[in-house]
Amino acid sequence: MKKNILFLLLIIPILWFGSCNKKTTELDYNPNVLSSKDYIRAEDAMFEIVNTFFKGVHDSLVEGICFGYIDDCEVCYFPDENLMTFGYGSVNRYCTDNKYRRGSFLAQFSGPVFDEGVTANLKTDNLIVDDSLVEAEMDIRYMGINSTNRPEYNLNLSYCKIKLPDSTKVNGVTISADLTLVWQEGYLTPEIHEDDTYFISGNASGISSDSYEFTVAIEDPLENYLDCFWISSGISKLTVSTGDFPTGDIDYILEDGCFNEMHFYVNENMFYDFLK
Repeated sequence: MKKNILFLLLIIPILWFGSCNKKTTELDYNPNVLSSKDYIRAEDAMFEIVNTFFKGVHDSLVEGICFGYIDDCEVCYFPDENLMTFGYGSVNRYCTDNKYRRGSFLAQFSGPVFDEGVTANLKTDNLIVDDSLVEAEMDIRYMGINSTNRPEYNLNLSYCKIKLPDSTKVNGVTISADLTLVWQEGYLTPEIHEDDTYFISGNASGISSDSYEFTVAIEDPLENYLDCFWISSGISKLTVSTGDFPTGDIDYILEDGCFNEMHFYVNENMFYDFLK
């Protein structure tokens, strides 16, 4: 009996220590999930600018009379200056994607719009989206017709920074990217943007609002249908090197078509979020 009691007294601390040790090794997925949520918002802010630009730059009215009103945005073309302006006015304007905007962005071209090799430099000018400041600068270069006989563009994003509408977070999220955009559908009718779709590949990096550094690699090309408010399909791999489980996937879920739900997979665990 005494031997049994002694054995129990010896083994209980071992079991207790093993249990505590197991708890302390649980993985923290927050760095990856929070960075993924921040990234898709900054990415969405960038493509809102890019898509408005592509609609405006090929619009027949903009080309013909140097003015168009596209998706609640006033687009003005100044051919002598190789300049386009995209403006929402100085007060909040309710837009078709259920967001309020004010401010503008500019596109300065290095030559005629859009000769092969010409680059458009885009910069925001006090652009406010739903009362959040969006700051961005990027170069979009027309590379000409690629090997699949489709127009191709290089998008080099110097930065896109957005302050998220969360009063508990002091910092915004900032991203940069080097992307290739292939005009997959609608390129035979450039004046009609309703059928325009671009496939996107490339890489990005950034710093989340929680100060996590991350990198992004597009694994399955993102489908950017200009008349959809969000990326409609594709998969990207996001890596936070300091995370307990550093890699995870962002799935833009093809099954829902044009919709705002995004899924994140980290170590076979699924998380989700909705863009506005």
